[in-house]
Amino acid sequence: MEEDSEDSRSSAPIPSSPGSPDILAGYPHQLSGTDTRADDSDGTVSYNVATEDIGFDDDSNNAGSTSRESQSILSSSQESRSFQPVVDFAGSVHHSANSSQLGAPGSSQRSAHDHEHERSPDDESQPSKKKKLNDSVQEEGETCPICLEAWGTSGAHRLVALRCGHVFGQSCVSRWLRARRCCPTCKRGAALKDLRHIYARRLVAADTAQVAALQAQLDQLQAEKMKSDMELEKCRIAHRACMMQLEDLRKSLLKNQVKEQPARRSWRFALERNLELNRDGGCRVLTYNCRTSELYVSQRSTNQLFPGYGVRKVNCYDFKLGQFLFLHTKCIRDITYSRPRDLLLSVGFDNSARIVERGILSHTIQCGMQLWSCSWDYLRTNEFYVGGVGGEIQQYDIRNPSTCLQKLKKGGDCSPTISLASTEHGLLSCQINSSWLWRQDARQWAATGLPLAGPFVSMAYDGDNHKVLLTCRAGATERSRLSLFKVKSVNSEVVVEYEKTFPGSTRTNIMCRSAFVKAPGATWVAGHSESDATLYLHGLDGSKTVSLPASEPTLDVCAAQGDPSGAQGMLLAAVSDSRLRLYKAFPVP
Repeated sequence: MEEDSEDSRSSAPIPSSPGSPDILAGYPHQLSGTDTRADDSDGTVSYNVATEDIGFDDDSNNAGSTSRESQSILSSSQESRSFQPVVDFAGSVHHSANSSQLGAPGSSQRSAHDHEHERSPDDESQPSKKKKLNDSVQEEGETCPICLEAWGTSGAHRLVALRCGHVFGQSCVSRWLRARRCCPTCKRGAALKDLRHIYARRLVAADTAQVAALQAQLDQLQAEKMKSDMELEKCRIAHRACMMQLEDLRKSLLKNQVKEQPARRSWRFALERNLELNRDGGCRVLTYNCRTSELYVSQRSTNQLFPGYGVRKVNCYDFKLGQFLFLHTKCIRDITYSRPRDLLLSVGFDNSARIVERGILSHTIQCGMQLWSCSWDYLRTNEFYVGGVGGEIQQYDIRNPSTCLQKLKKGGDCSPTISLASTEHGLLSCQINSSWLWRQDARQWAATGLPLAGPFVSMAYDGDNHKVLLTCRAGATERSRLSLFKVKSVNSEVVVEYEKTFPGSTRTNIMCRSAFVKAPGATWVAGHSESDATLYLHGLDGSKTVSLPASEPTLDVCAAQGDPSGAQGMLLAAVSDSRLRLYKAFPVP
């Protein structure tokens, strides 16, 4: 045993260079061979060791088995590899080993692990051993950033979020918070109580910068379009106002110059539109806005949340229903438009008068009585009149709407004032049982009765011809009448002269208003006949009478123009309880 140990010690190669590393240290076997030393010019010393024999102690079974395993491994190897330790002056070592020459099993395993991919270029028969990669790659937004495992919608590793907005698996972030009490991503302070469950399988953060930029651009374009539309509408309104001023100048020139009267022409009317305003009814009166070529029609609100009454706009160009403006809580009895101030005045049974300026409600006046009629002052455009129950008339100024300027009332008749008209001769008022002309002298008002007995249904005034139309109610034995008067000044006195009477209906159950309708070269008096279910246009100055069938009673009539120049012809608007009928006038050759 001692000889064997001495032989084994003498057979082991020992590097002669001092400080060189023991290359074979730790190997459980013994190597014997020759030592070949080569000195390079750069100071590198190389050792080439060739293994000739491998031997172990025969007395040890474990050593024998290890030797047999090593020999089997060496016998299966097909390539010879050299083990060359390279030592430079810095003390670094480079290894290369031949598994067929190194008989120890540890040597074979170490060589296969460290030099797995270092194969000889000549060897193509040995397949390369590459590390297998995991093919299942988790998609972004489905894995926990702590454990890189997929989270779920339930269980211990369900999807949760912190107060800062970052998401994790619940079990992972709970362990993290117990240790550090901060967000793993942004390091913001957090606690277990900040965990919030998120019920989503997958989270993907989309880049919406381009969408936001396009939306901002769209909003800007829409704002520019709206601004352009508003400017266009203002230009249209200014154009219509200029056209109206031009018409006024033409009329003033016609009055100052002596010209022949326009030739009388015959006209026919055709139904252009039959619009339903409110299926449940509630329409009553209408007026015309010459600036915007729109009709204002009173009707009941169709919104059940806001019951009451208001005004509906109707465009005379395309006959489309426009904006509805809520005004009164009870029925509207009269509306009138101020052309110089562009104001709309309405009164109703809710004891209030409302003033609308350019589509916006600007003033509300509480008058303390039910109102039936209203009228703007002929000279003072800031003042207006309202008539109500008891025959009382009140005068107001829009600059101080809370104060009543005057109260006019004629004793002996307590019936309501159903119609008012301010003229250059004074204020015309019509009650159910009487009609009056009020004149102001030294801030005092005096009333003169018109030469006609009631009861009356309505009153209309034509400012161009200074004529008054009074509609009388039908009696037990007589038909209703449309009486025409002319107001003129004679020696500083105002005189009302009777001119003509037109027959009406045999019954008058509904208070239908009459009106003047004018077209180039023709003038009519429009009135509805309940017994005949017809709207009659009685011609004046030789014009022919026109009859228009009306299945529903015509409550109010108004003449309108398609545009201020009159190029599109004249329109006749007739409103019933639920519908608006528009007739277009065509000249007959």
